[in-house]
Amino acid sequence: MIKPQPFELKCTQCGWSKTFAPASDVLHPGQDLVASCPKCGNEELEHKAVGAVKGLLAEIREQLKAR
Repeated sequence: MIKPQPFELKCTQCGWSKTFAPASDVLHPGQDLVASCPKCGNEELEHKAVGAVKGLLAEIREQLKAR
């Protein structure tokens, strides 16, 4: 199992963004990945890698949600 690096998806239309920190290589729609912007429905999402600090914060957020 290779854990993916944290990444950010950003809507090119409305500016919505979310940082994802998948726990494993199995990605769950809605939890680890979205196909369209939940705010405006746009399907053109920009995918980019995030830095170490932002990735760590996303991982902590996911751990706290799991409790």
